[in-house]
Amino acid sequence: MGRDKKNTALLDIARDIGGDEAVEVVKALEKKGEATDEELAELTGVRVNTVRKILYALYDAKLATFRRVRDDETGWYYYYWRIDTKRLPEVIRTRKLQELEKLKQMLQEETSETYYHCGTPGHPKLTFDEAFEYGFQCPICGEILYEYDNSKIIEELKKRIEELEIELGLRSPPKEEKPKKSNKKKKVKIREKEEIKV
Repeated sequence: MGRDKKNTALLDIARDIGGDEAVEVVKALEKKGEATDEELAELTGVRVNTVRKILYALYDAKLATFRRVRDDETGWYYYYWRIDTKRLPEVIRTRKLQELEKLKQMLQEETSETYYHCGTPGHPKLTFDEAFEYGFQCPICGEILYEYDNSKIIEELKKRIEELEIELGLRSPPKEEKPKKSNKKKKVKIREKEEIKV
């Protein structure tokens, strides 16, 4: 995994963990190499309690480590944090497997149920039983509910599932069909031979 891809993946995970504040903390930590939570709060402008939550979440995700140092004068312990990307490929794979499971569950729901919708964006998509309960009228606007065509959603889900399975090595990439060679030259030669015989 290249440096840029690694960094992008790390920042994406940080964003999932704690939004833009987590991204700022990770960037600061990468730049500094090693820092305490107070130093990171000062560098980023993020509250120290939020920085701590982000650091512990990164630690739980196996993307940060720390070393504990005791101050002999005060007796206090200081924690020096650093980013650890050794397990990043494993973390990415685990997250992709989780995403794959969610997508498969969504696909199962989309293919096993018939949905109804009034056509107004933002209004709920209802199952047959739910639509029946409302007399096939939208619970928000009262418009008639029509069967919802979710074929595009199903195709998108199938496409993303296939992509993830290929990335994870659970499925072989589709083989590209080679264009068939034209038999025109052979036919021409056969015709020439036929003409010679005559």
